[in-house]
Amino acid sequence: MTIQTITENDELQKLASSLNNVQQFAIDLEFDRNRYRYGFDMCLMQIYDGKDCYLVDPLSGNLDIKTIFPPIEDPNIQKVVFAFGEDLRLFHSLGCFPKNLYDLDAATSLLNFEPASLTNLIKEVLDIEVNSSSQQSNWYKRPLTENQKEYAAHDVIYLLDFKKELDKRAEEKGILEWIKQENAVFDQLDYSDEDHNNLIKEKDKNDMSVFEWHIYCSLMEFFDSAAKKYNKPVYQLVHKKLVETLATDPQKINKWQNTKGIFGQLKNDDFQKKLHQVLEQSRKEAKKQNLSKSKKASMTMSRDEYLAMRKEANRINNIKDSVFQPLQDKIAKELGTHAKSFILPNRLAKEIAAKKAELVPDYKIKLFKKYGDELGIDLRDYL
Repeated sequence: MTIQTITENDELQKLASSLNNVQQFAIDLEFDRNRYRYGFDMCLMQIYDGKDCYLVDPLSGNLDIKTIFPPIEDPNIQKVVFAFGEDLRLFHSLGCFPKNLYDLDAATSLLNFEPASLTNLIKEVLDIEVNSSSQQSNWYKRPLTENQKEYAAHDVIYLLDFKKELDKRAEEKGILEWIKQENAVFDQLDYSDEDHNNLIKEKDKNDMSVFEWHIYCSLMEFFDSAAKKYNKPVYQLVHKKLVETLATDPQKINKWQNTKGIFGQLKNDDFQKKLHQVLEQSRKEAKKQNLSKSKKASMTMSRDEYLAMRKEANRINNIKDSVFQPLQDKIAKELGTHAKSFILPNRLAKEIAAKKAELVPDYKIKLFKKYGDELGIDLRDYL
């Protein structure tokens, strides 16, 4: 086996053409999501076709990563992956929609493996020690170190053998179809409209008023624009707590250039002036909208709405405990506790109880009904 780094588009085109002739290949990504730079970016793509490993460098500047998309999107070619959720989101953001994925993470869960890293699972199943020392490294840096290349290659070169062993065990347990159905769900997902920065979160409301929360959101959008300009994550420019302080106490802006914890290039008169303008404009908007300075942003529901929400939550919890807890116990007994946590986690049990579950594979529905019949539980209102 050779490990080839691809930095030119003609090399990438050659690889894409060769992949059209295989039945399956392993693929993984190294990416950065607002850790070293701004945004959600692919830093490396690793592909193993069963013979050779390819490290595709999307940062080389000499290739168009879209050249490799056709075989990745081809439903007739299986892509073997591990814990591919974030990778899939990144692909979708780039306009690529991988098809025919086989996620080994789902397979190990259904086979009742204890949740573990790929490194530990390969050691357990194939008895192979895998390099994991570069997992948290900066994948933007070029040239890549030999250790990074080795780590990246190890993420894919064992996946096909790993799948072969898992398929063997799944066939013995009669759950190959379950794995197939779990992987079919990937084809129905679409993360293309997802906000990958996700700067403003409900938990950030803390004790801010509705008035202050409006200001905070405007300030965060302003700092997000600055982060994009400097190609740095927002947290490297300013801490959220400082933004909250500005929203609750606007006078703090007068000490902006002497405040600690601010990116040095933002400590100047011009930026302070722009920040002050955003602050004042957001305050005017909040006043015009007559936003409350006393009502908590985290408590926007009326008392009746809150009581109704609590009543519904209690109803769902009672159904979960009386109907689905026995099913969870049965699954744990028959298939194992780790398989139970994957097949019927508490989140899914509550979603089914609330009749809000989506994309539930058919094998799960059949399994729930089967165990429900054995336990004397009527699931007709939920499935």
